Amino acid sequence: MKITTTHVWTAIMAAVLSIISLKFLQVFKFIKWSPIGWTKKLHMFTTFPGWLKWVVLGVICFLLFFILYFIARLTCKVPPTVSSLIVTIIAILFIEWMIHVKADLTMTQFIKRISIPFACLFAMIFRFVIGTSVYMKKTFG
Repeated sequence: MKITTTHVWTAIMAAVLSIISLKFLQVFKFIKWSPIGWTKKLHMFTTFPGWLKWVVLGVICFLLFFILYFIARLTCKVPPTVSSLIVTIIAILFIEWMIHVKADLTMTQFIKRISIPFACLFAMIFRFVIGTSVYMKKTFG
């Protein structure tokens, strides 16, 4: 598989949109956790300033969306809406589980703690990446 400029720009724009969306959700308290809280949990980058932690998170998002673009090219027979919903559900459950892993929650309590705005924003971002990948695969091979 060849890496194109569309591939790179799609991953960059998805990462930038993710970082801006996460900051928006945090500022207006739509999520009750910090997107850069993983640095404290994993004892990494604890002495770095906050803006650098956001940059590191952006690079991680870029790499994940770059990989997702490749994987989505393999699923061009499946409608992008279906595959993006599946990826969203898996990603949201994994992220929220990693955040609430120490809390002793029942399944009902866990589902109630899932942030709907967070899930909706990432569903749109995943749809953007997967839709672009499938379109480019079908159009240009």
